[in-house]
Amino acid sequence: MPCPVCRSEFQIPINGVDCLPVRTHAEEPSSTDEPSKGQYCEKHDERIKIHCFECNMNVCAMCCLEDHKTHTFERIETVFERSTRSIDNDVEQITSRIECFRGVADQLQTEHDEAQENIQATELEVKSRSESLVAKLIQLVERQTDDVLEQLQTVKSVTEEEFMSHKDILQFALAEMESFRTSTLELRSKGSPSDVTQAANDVLERAKELLETHVIPSEYHAPSYTFTPANVDELLRDDQIFIGHVVELRYSGNIKSYYRDVLASKLISLSS
Repeated sequence: MPCPVCRSEFQIPINGVDCLPVRTHAEEPSSTDEPSKGQYCEKHDERIKIHCFECNMNVCAMCCLEDHKTHTFERIETVFERSTRSIDNDVEQITSRIECFRGVADQLQTEHDEAQENIQATELEVKSRSESLVAKLIQLVERQTDDVLEQLQTVKSVTEEEFMSHKDILQFALAEMESFRTSTLELRSKGSPSDVTQAANDVLERAKELLETHVIPSEYHAPSYTFTPANVDELLRDDQIFIGHVVELRYSGNIKSYYRDVLASKLISLSS
């Protein structure tokens, strides 16, 4: 028998009409249809052509007359065009933000690699210094060398933890924004006008949430260290640290603030 709405023929199940699936959506329009070929109203068997803003739903003319005549409404075609422009703008902003985050992620990795190389070079310098003193003060040299190397290992661990923390933040932000962009573009390209207009407010709110949550992070610069040899004349003092000190050459402030600053500069550079 034919469907009373779309007129497509179907087989009645063996167990009767109780086994028919519940119809919740009309046939989706093809990519070549105009927005006016939307869903049918199951109550009045009329095409749904009007969007009620107060109820945030699409209705047919009869529903509008009966239940929404005092509300604010427009034709779906008009709302559809405005909604798609809004979606396109949201996607453009998210795409721009993704490019910024990707740039900072690349820079973060580069800084991290340089920091590890710097730490390794400092380790070699410390070992070289200890070897030059080992003949005269072997026991003291070995003890203080171990102390400095332990200090460097601690610095290395802290640097690695900071790197992983910022990397995770960037990856999480990118994942959320890229997921939003993918689903929104799919809705934009494959969704029916009714689906687009129905979801437009949610898309706007989600985009706003993402832009507020994933604020522009500052630039990350990994710390750099140098080795300062001790004064050889002071080696006779047992309490003197003669191997040297590990000194940070660059940034020592709040790393999250630094991280926000660099992404802000990249966003300004990108927009200009």
